[in-house]
Amino acid sequence: MQLNDNEVNAIMGRYDICKYVDVFYGNGETDRFFEDGLASKWFYIKALCGNTTPHATLPFGKMSVGAYSGGYPTGYGTHRPNSCGGIKKLADIPVARGFSHLHQSGTGGMQYYYNYAIVTPFYGEDASVIDELVPLKNEEAAPGYYKASLRNVLCELTVDGGVALHRYTFDRDGGRLAIDFSNNGLSKTFSNMFYGTVENPKTEIVSGDTVRFAGDFFGVRLYFCAKLTCRSPHAALLEREGKPFGAIFSFEGRSAQLTVAFSTVSFECTEAALEGVAPFDAAVEKARDVWNSRLAVFRIDTDDAELKQKFYSNLYHSLIKPCDMTGERVLGVAEDTVTDLATLWDQYKTALPLVYLCYPEMGEKIAKGIVNVSRTLGKIPCSFGLSNVFPCEEQAKMLGVLSLCDAYCMGNNNITVDDIEECIERELVRDDFDRFLKDGYFDRYTHILDVTDACLSVAGLTEDLRLKEKLLGLSEHWKKAYAQDGLMSEASKYYEGDRYTYSFRIQKNMAARVELAGGKERFAAMLDGFFGFGGESVKQLTYIGAGREIEQSRHHRFQGFNNECDMEAPYAYIYADRHDRLCEIIHECVSRSFGLGKGGLPGNNDSGGLSSAFVWNTLGIFPISGSGEFLVGAPQVDSADIELATGNPLKIRVFRKHKQQIYVDRVTWNGEMIRNYKIPMQELTRGGTLCFYMK
Repeated sequence: MQLNDNEVNAIMGRYDICKYVDVFYGNGETDRFFEDGLASKWFYIKALCGNTTPHATLPFGKMSVGAYSGGYPTGYGTHRPNSCGGIKKLADIPVARGFSHLHQSGTGGMQYYYNYAIVTPFYGEDASVIDELVPLKNEEAAPGYYKASLRNVLCELTVDGGVALHRYTFDRDGGRLAIDFSNNGLSKTFSNMFYGTVENPKTEIVSGDTVRFAGDFFGVRLYFCAKLTCRSPHAALLEREGKPFGAIFSFEGRSAQLTVAFSTVSFECTEAALEGVAPFDAAVEKARDVWNSRLAVFRIDTDDAELKQKFYSNLYHSLIKPCDMTGERVLGVAEDTVTDLATLWDQYKTALPLVYLCYPEMGEKIAKGIVNVSRTLGKIPCSFGLSNVFPCEEQAKMLGVLSLCDAYCMGNNNITVDDIEECIERELVRDDFDRFLKDGYFDRYTHILDVTDACLSVAGLTEDLRLKEKLLGLSEHWKKAYAQDGLMSEASKYYEGDRYTYSFRIQKNMAARVELAGGKERFAAMLDGFFGFGGESVKQLTYIGAGREIEQSRHHRFQGFNNECDMEAPYAYIYADRHDRLCEIIHECVSRSFGLGKGGLPGNNDSGGLSSAFVWNTLGIFPISGSGEFLVGAPQVDSADIELATGNPLKIRVFRKHKQQIYVDRVTWNGEMIRNYKIPMQELTRGGTLCFYMK
């Protein structure tokens, strides 16, 4: 792989972007509550935590490794299952029972939660202690590296390619390591909704320093191999009721290094992965170099130190998912394989466009991976991971098709119009499309807009006249989603919101949508009510068990970046000729809605959905999936230099006399005035200079 200038500079130490990243960002309960200002008028209806982790991983890495408490939903932390209001805790202090592999990032309830092969350091002969939660102390982390103290053992973790490296330093002789391959999910104290049984398990001691395990985790067979490096290693089976479920390593001395790899294909693949692993300290430096190279694709200039930390912390958490599974085979999907498109209904809006625009290798794998999923499964599910469970299909439809249109419009070399045509035709013959094809309705009216937007988007790309005519005809059904008052219909149920939440999504045919609402002036008034301009502040409901009161509330307000359902809605003001309102919302978002530290995220990050929205909003451009366009917002930086996937540079320059100038007076693209606040995706990928003149 050839490196670009940013990547070379990062590796040579010219850019140490990692120093701005807080990997603990969003790991805890949010502290983003306000009693004044615009943000105080927005109402949080979803979980009050970010659900990110500080686990060691690489950009889009298939392997992650970190502390395991069984906490919801990543296996890290002290949260019990929650979806809104206050959060019950497993413990009052940080705790863990060991260190697990593979994790979700920022999600909520997913039905499968990973957390495999738990490694636990301990002393003595009694291996039953490995099930105990004990204090987790002295946590420190940086991109690609994590360390903490557990049972007075210094525990350090890093990754090299698809391999996890553990280094344990004991304070006395007699230390041991246990590895539990039976774990499949979160704490068993929650319920079986959060924990699965590993089917057809097989544990094998290969030698004194190597153990192998294979088992079926939610329908996907995984092969693990763990190898110990130390003096005089000895491995023995770890049994429960006479059945092996792991291994115990004993050794001489006070230090040991364990490497762990997994594969969906074979033991041979895991063993091959372990062969080329770097020494621990070298792996830490290598991981930092890789992270620096990816983060340095975006170089921002601002004298606001907090903004710089927020920007790069959010960018970091935007590059965790999806996972590059090259060489693996998941549910029959081979070749370019990508997993952990766990919350596609969030990722397609902001996270995937970020990858398509700036990370060509991964962007091409994602696009081809979506096509391969469609060909293998006969559909593109709303969630695709290392599991035969496809949760949350009620969320949306045809999002994979919309994302493929984005990839194509941004110059992705691994996707063709033929691929997109093939995928949309396959989606249209799914059983759950029968009613739509007959009368233009779905049970959930948001699905009408999903599908009509996808039809209109593909119709604009295809040269197949038969298909174009069919798609244009289907796209006319969009009006059926709306009531006479210009809002979404009351006849439908709405996921994580109400009809107001979804009434201001950006459609491909926004001119017609604004006309349906009664024109620009009335549409602007509807938006003002939704965002609380001129309205009263609302009280956030933060007590445990607040779900019913939240559900019965009738604020009908913007969710304030607590959720992704309406996070693009501020940009609807562009179509009402009120860019000034958009500027006020984005300034409030970047300066207040997102903060610093563990409580800095206003809601679940959902595989990078919220964090990538922050990145776009800070830069002053925002992708609208399926539209073929970027919308021009309100930059919060002084300048930015971005290396595009096409190899072309994008320069953003902001001219303001003082920080109070938050409104865009005029904006130019390569010297030409932009009057409608839109830039075609194909145009932007050619590179150039975007200048904002603020007032």
